[in-house]
Amino acid sequence: MKKRIERLRGMHDVLPEAYRRQSQVVDRVRALLEKAGYEPVDTPALERSDLFQASFGQEAWQNLYAFQLHQRELCLRPEYTASICRLYLEHYQQSSLPLRFQYVGPVFRYETPGRGRYRQHTQLGVELFGGQPLRADGEIVQLACDILHELGIARYRLELGHVGVASGFIERLHLDVQTARLLLSLMEQISRSPEGEQAAQARLEALYPERSLTPSLPAAEAGRGRRPASSDSSNQLVTALLNSFSLPFGDEDSRREIVERFLWKIGRSEQRALVFSALEFLRKLRALAGPPPEVFQELRQLLQSYQLDDDPLEELEQLVTTLMEVTGVDRRQITLNLALGRGVSYYTGLLFEIHASDEEGLDLQLCGGGRYDHLVEAVGGARGVRACGFAFGLERLISLMPASQWPQPARAQALVIPVGKHDLAYACRVARLARSEGGIIAELDVNARGVSNALRQASQHGFRLALIVGEEERQANTIRLHDLLSGEERLVAYRDLAVALREGGYRA
Repeated sequence: MKKRIERLRGMHDVLPEAYRRQSQVVDRVRALLEKAGYEPVDTPALERSDLFQASFGQEAWQNLYAFQLHQRELCLRPEYTASICRLYLEHYQQSSLPLRFQYVGPVFRYETPGRGRYRQHTQLGVELFGGQPLRADGEIVQLACDILHELGIARYRLELGHVGVASGFIERLHLDVQTARLLLSLMEQISRSPEGEQAAQARLEALYPERSLTPSLPAAEAGRGRRPASSDSSNQLVTALLNSFSLPFGDEDSRREIVERFLWKIGRSEQRALVFSALEFLRKLRALAGPPPEVFQELRQLLQSYQLDDDPLEELEQLVTTLMEVTGVDRRQITLNLALGRGVSYYTGLLFEIHASDEEGLDLQLCGGGRYDHLVEAVGGARGVRACGFAFGLERLISLMPASQWPQPARAQALVIPVGKHDLAYACRVARLARSEGGIIAELDVNARGVSNALRQASQHGFRLALIVGEEERQANTIRLHDLLSGEERLVAYRDLAVALREGGYRA
């Protein structure tokens, strides 16, 4: 028996009703975004792999559909933002700013499939290049909320963050680049749940085990970003110490390797103290997550205790005020979470996510976005460009739309039945006239099983009308209209068909 080839796990087929719904949502959202000045664009589904190196860390890279073909490293598009930045560099680099783009299309990630999560799904989003950051950030968050209101989704939660607080603290610790990136990438785990926080701690414990060769930094010093000096003087000190021992260390290269390994272990112990002070800071940020305006005062006190700039808080306060006044978002729908992480490394300022619950109470992330002022430069631009944007998951968005938002599906209204093989050409002309002039959905009977069988099948499939054409009708240039609900029949001239269909109430 021949083996049946099945659909790949994590992929899904889009059937007619789902396809119609997707098209309806895309059309409505596109119209809304075009009114705000966002021009539709698209990019290839296949890109060079290195385009996404600035977006995805080493761990996330294993979830991408990356492969080699003809000595080139290629990748199926895992998200749109980097691709739109490349599009900007290739076509719009000399254009005046701001520039507004909207897009919709498939993206691919090899993630564990789950409820509402596919390895291929559809992103619908915008990117805004240029503009004053606070105004541009406000525009994209408002647009994201406007899309939900347009689609009748009123119950959702808007989570706002700002990567500037956490990144500013981590930069002040002077950690190596890889460690700093690791901490920022773990923000997403830390912000999600206590279990995620525990997983992040376990990860750091494995990378920085508690085997200290030097005393740990006092908490206060670590919190203010101080670290012991480690320089050439340390190297000379360790070398002198080794020379005082009457031990055979071999040649100069061996001695140098021993010194470097010893200093590396000391450095690791220093890094551990700094890393876990950063983790503790992220914990405190997460613990203060809550609705405005009360949470702002608590966050300010925390930042003051760490001597950190509170400019990001002022930006968020203005954004919240604008959202409540302009978009009508209730403050109880807003959560401030300065430990919010988005899983990609290019964000530089505002971060936001929109969540909602399905019928069974399962939390679904509908939208995510933020500011990424360095990504254009990271993918090959001569300089950084201010930019921000967001993306919705179209499939999840559709799953939460109320039934009242879906119009009644258009059904086939007429079946055109040619009686004999010589009547086919005339039947095709009748079908085309019914569609173009009569404004109805008209299908041609392709079964050729006789008029009685055709009428029975049409009635079973919900057709309203049958248009029967045989030799007599063809010769007289007429059509026999058969009402499938009442059973009544009447002859109509070919030239009067459109009027008869309109006056008979057969149009959708």
